[in-house]
Amino acid sequence: MRIAIRGSEVLVPNLMGRKAQEASNLLASHQLQMKIDGFRFDPKISSDRILSQLPSPDSRLKVNRHVRVLISLGEKKVAIPDLRGDTLRAAQITLLKRGLAGGSSAQFGSEVYEVDRIISQEPLPQNPSQSPVVNLLVSSGRKERTFLMPDLTGLDLVEVSRAIKEAGLQLGKVTYQPVSGIMRGVILHQNPLAGSQLKREEEIELEIAK
Repeated sequence: MRIAIRGSEVLVPNLMGRKAQEASNLLASHQLQMKIDGFRFDPKISSDRILSQLPSPDSRLKVNRHVRVLISLGEKKVAIPDLRGDTLRAAQITLLKRGLAGGSSAQFGSEVYEVDRIISQEPLPQNPSQSPVVNLLVSSGRKERTFLMPDLTGLDLVEVSRAIKEAGLQLGKVTYQPVSGIMRGVILHQNPLAGSQLKREEEIELEIAK
């Protein structure tokens, strides 16, 4: 009787780390069947491979019985939200709610995005990531246009005034000084001086020959 009972038993093979179909075929060759108990994320075991089995390898089991297994889904990938266009604060709150973390953030001038708005992100929302960290590129607003102050001395006030207006600058205080031998309207001195950096709408003061 003992021999008859033992003759209907087989050794359970080791399924750990094998692909699901491979494990099922191996069990079939031992006159056993596979029953999937579930799936679980695991950073160490690739997707579709056996995580655990019951009974354990080298156990004895009657033929045609089931070996219960868990199958790996691989490393869990995080769904990344689209933060582009949000304010930095709103983006940080969204990341916190999703269990994600803000990584490094850099600022960049933009003609499209207002100050403190997210221009881009890494990873992008259509790319599920294994990392919970999202890096952000934040707008610092429009790049401020600057001008190099030319030397205006000796030029005519009328022509210079037109050029200043066309450049988006402002003509500020104009003073007149009587100077012999110099035609009326000629520029004698200027502020800022030649070579200075000017910002848009900055005023230029001139001293003119009277």
